[in-house]
Amino acid sequence: MNLIKKALLQKPFPKKDEVIPEVRYKSFSAAWEQRKFSEFATYSGKRNKDNLDLEPYAITSDNGFVRQSEAHNEFGYMKNTDRAAYKIVQSNSFGYNPARINIGSIGYYSGNKNIIVSSLYEIFKTNQDVNDDFLWVWFKSNRFQEWVNKLQEGSVRLYFYYDKLRETKIQLPNLEEQSQVADLFTNLDSLITLHQRKLEKLKQLKKFLLQNMFI
Repeated sequence: MNLIKKALLQKPFPKKDEVIPEVRYKSFSAAWEQRKFSEFATYSGKRNKDNLDLEPYAITSDNGFVRQSEAHNEFGYMKNTDRAAYKIVQSNSFGYNPARINIGSIGYYSGNKNIIVSSLYEIFKTNQDVNDDFLWVWFKSNRFQEWVNKLQEGSVRLYFYYDKLRETKIQLPNLEEQSQVADLFTNLDSLITLHQRKLEKLKQLKKFLLQNMFI
């Protein structure tokens, strides 16, 4: 199922220098409009200068925003850091690690309470012109990775800071079509999760049988 999703991720977005995607719903025919991120995205990672007692999170390539206490040990260095240096993340915000964006270290936070993350992360929100679920799908496609490869900077280690994201361009349809594309992948994710749960139960059943069939 994940392989199917990976293949589908490349279909609903126009190829370079094109304005119509390879695959789309029949009810839509209008050309997509090229937009810069600077036109609809706003930096929102404000410093926690008042040292508010907010829960610290990390951003991983596998699960996006996760509680720092549940993150991999590589994030342990944050535990003893002055939290006043952290950045506050509001609900409905994107965040990413500019040094690890090439391996998918990006997340979307939709929780009800503000949280904090390391000052290393770049945090931003979008305006009403963009469906965040649609943008999330685009971030997982090759289109975004092409821009990262083109704009990232550095010598020994490459970085993709927010000023580079602002230069990134994306082809956008109207909000109705954005919603349709987003819903397709939301439903696909739900189906993948369902099959993964079934597979895990089958693995547990197999393990039980292997342990009890032979005496």
